[in-house]
Amino acid sequence: MRSCCLYIVLLLVSVHTLAQQAFQLKELPKAETLLTGWKMYAGDDPRFADPSFDDSKWQPVDLKRDVAEFSEFKKTGIIWVRLQLSVDSGVAVNQLAAHVAQYSASEIYLNGKLIKKYGTVNADPAKTVAYLPSGMPFDLNLIPGKSNVMAVRLAWQKNIPYISYLNESLPAFNFFIDDKENAVKSYEHSQWHTKMYIIIFSISSGTVLIIGFIYLLYFLFDRSQKLHLYYALAMLAQCLNALPVEVFGTDRFGVLGPLMWVFFAEAAAYTLSMFFIVLTIYTIFNYPYRLFFKIVSVVSIILVVSMYWYGTKSFFIISYIYPALYLFTAVYACIWAMKKKKRDAGILLAGLLVFALTTLLSAVITINSIFAQLFFYISQMFFPIGMSFYLAIQSSLRSKQLQASLEDVQTLSEKNLAHEQEKQLLLSNQNTLLELQVNERTAELNKSLIDLKSTQSQLIQAEKMASLGELTAGIAHEIQNPLNFVNNFSEVSNELIDEMNEELEKGDIGEAKAISADIKQNLEKINHHGKRADAIVKGMLQHSSSKGGQKELTDINKLADEYLRLAYHGLRAKDKSFNATLKTDFDETIGKINIVPQDMGRVLLNLITNALYAVNLRGFQKPGGLLPTSGRLNESNTPGLEENPGGLLPYEPTVTITSSRLPGKTPGSILISVKDNGNGIPQNIIEKIFQPFFTTKPTGQGTGLGLSLAYDIVKAHGGELKVETEEGAGTTFIIQLNGTN
Repeated sequence: MRSCCLYIVLLLVSVHTLAQQAFQLKELPKAETLLTGWKMYAGDDPRFADPSFDDSKWQPVDLKRDVAEFSEFKKTGIIWVRLQLSVDSGVAVNQLAAHVAQYSASEIYLNGKLIKKYGTVNADPAKTVAYLPSGMPFDLNLIPGKSNVMAVRLAWQKNIPYISYLNESLPAFNFFIDDKENAVKSYEHSQWHTKMYIIIFSISSGTVLIIGFIYLLYFLFDRSQKLHLYYALAMLAQCLNALPVEVFGTDRFGVLGPLMWVFFAEAAAYTLSMFFIVLTIYTIFNYPYRLFFKIVSVVSIILVVSMYWYGTKSFFIISYIYPALYLFTAVYACIWAMKKKKRDAGILLAGLLVFALTTLLSAVITINSIFAQLFFYISQMFFPIGMSFYLAIQSSLRSKQLQASLEDVQTLSEKNLAHEQEKQLLLSNQNTLLELQVNERTAELNKSLIDLKSTQSQLIQAEKMASLGELTAGIAHEIQNPLNFVNNFSEVSNELIDEMNEELEKGDIGEAKAISADIKQNLEKINHHGKRADAIVKGMLQHSSSKGGQKELTDINKLADEYLRLAYHGLRAKDKSFNATLKTDFDETIGKINIVPQDMGRVLLNLITNALYAVNLRGFQKPGGLLPTSGRLNESNTPGLEENPGGLLPYEPTVTITSSRLPGKTPGSILISVKDNGNGIPQNIIEKIFQPFFTTKPTGQGTGLGLSLAYDIVKAHGGELKVETEEGAGTTFIIQLNGTN
């Protein structure tokens, strides 16, 4: 019996508690009504939207609390709030409307159904996007005669300053209900207010903007007038304080982050305008005592930054208290100027006092009315307009002073004119004498001009002879390699003849025949390279006469491989100790392409010879390892290795030739690259290497024509010769041919 009574008592208490927490709607609201009685849970669970969910253990919450001070909200990132909304059966629910005011992101559920969503709700605050609704009412479809359950999922966005433009609390979530007709009228009235605000702000910011640009132009015309610069910057900064209002409107809404940063920028601009206003006053009177001003400026910067963490509190200090401090420093400077008998100091002092008084009054009255906004921006116009009148008066005084100075100048000019007439008579006599002297000098100059032309002709002839000498050296450079091969194979053949004679004397006919076959092979090579030298000479003659060679289908891979071997053996013939690794990676699918083989062979020979020269020049550079042996290449075309007693790391000279197709291009379009691992080309000369007669080789070892001719030949084939280099790592020359066959 006792337990039954206890159960009944608990049931009555719980019913009473629920009844207290439910919001009772007995009739249509006659004015905008804020829903109260919400209960909160700091956490996230989709079951909380279910009307049947038991929220009896949830805690009551005041959602009018400032969102920046909502510790549970900031700690968990997401909270749920629920409300029991009882509607009497006699209430015409089809006449109900609602709107939301929030500084968070929300998902609003009515009886388990999502009816509104503002912003992006995410468990990660970094991905949450808070949203400020516009206040436009929407239909609220409540069920009469029963308890409706409203559940709201709220998320907090971090990394933005929470600033109230009206210095009021920023609610996390407020839900208002009203009669639909009243709600629409209220919204239309607020929109009318917005238009009025924008008109006021446009006039104010537009006026200040014009003033700022005018004095900025004054400064640009006369850079010595720092006063005009400071005043222009003050006006432009003050314009930035009001200009965003024209873009967003006073009742700003939308994604919350940009709006909060706009408030942040406005406060910073307002502080900056006060800074330059004081600096303008200081400049007018040359006020020397600026320690307090510097302290105030440093603290104002700190306060601007602190808005990120303290939001509205710092915004209020920056908007009202610190302007008063800035104006105090300016007023004190004007009083000091009056004591020093500075002109018009009293006028500026009066203007500053009116400006300061109206600014303080605008801080006291409520700012969310048209009168308050109008009064605030009229107060902001006192100093700009007064200062403009002051500067205009100063300009007028300077004009009068200039007019007086001009009259003095005219008087002096008349006196100078009399003196000038006397001088003219003297000058007339002097002119006669000067004409005689000029004639004598002219005769001398004509003789010098004739001598100069003669010297110029001699210099031109000398330049022509120098160019001819360079061209001759280039031709010698081009045919040097074939001649080397001819000489080398001739020497070898001569030695083989001696060996063959010895074998014949011994009676070894078989060995003599083998040597005879080698001699025949060498003679064939001598003949081949003799013809190559002849072809090179003919090609040079064709190049000098600006006539192109005959194109024919050529196996470019075979041509490249041939010139690689010939160039290598040519260098080996000069230096028996030289070894290098020769690598090829040819695309066999290229086939034959339409080129002038002699010309393209000349290009390849130049590039390969330069590559071999580069790797030979680099030498051994690193400690430890093995050294390459001297002698012939082995079967894999790489030099052998021997123990390195000196402790030098091996440097393996390597020259690599590759060929490949250009995908998606015309048939016959290929890339050929000649790569070495030498020292590379310094960046300061990379743009000069294709210029005629430019060379980095020692005197007598290069003419500088090789790369220039190679570039011209590739260009004549409709292609491009490019270079890629890295100092200390090597160089790659790339031939790109755009085929037409």
